[in-house]
Amino acid sequence: MKIFLFPHCFRQIGWIVLLPTLLLGILLLCGTLSVSGILETFLNDTAIIGIALGSIFVSCSRERIEDEMTSAIRLKALLTSLYTYVVFLIIWTLAVNGIAYIYIMAASLVMLPLMFVVRFRYEMHKYNKEKSDEEQD
Repeated sequence: MKIFLFPHCFRQIGWIVLLPTLLLGILLLCGTLSVSGILETFLNDTAIIGIALGSIFVSCSRERIEDEMTSAIRLKALLTSLYTYVVFLIIWTLAVNGIAYIYIMAASLVMLPLMFVVRFRYEMHKYNKEKSDEEQD
């Protein structure tokens, strides 16, 4: 089965998009940026779309060496992120009510792809470190 992945260069583009929009999203969610009206809508949309696209580009771009182990790590990271996201979603739904729940749901829009990026990059870092340690021996 052929899995579509973006070219390796998209990972750098993803980081360029992800980091500023993630910062923007955090500032908006925390209320640090006080904007309203059309500008607020525009910034919220920019943050959500930027985080989503950036995280997909970072995590779904080919590695320099794309092998079966990389695919297995990618799948494991995706499943772990999905399970973790669902557990958090259930806990938040049971524990948080009122207007705070709306903020939680806004954050959860981008939580799954962000968890996937963090988990996948961490697992790839561990794999590459183990591989380089084996090569030195």
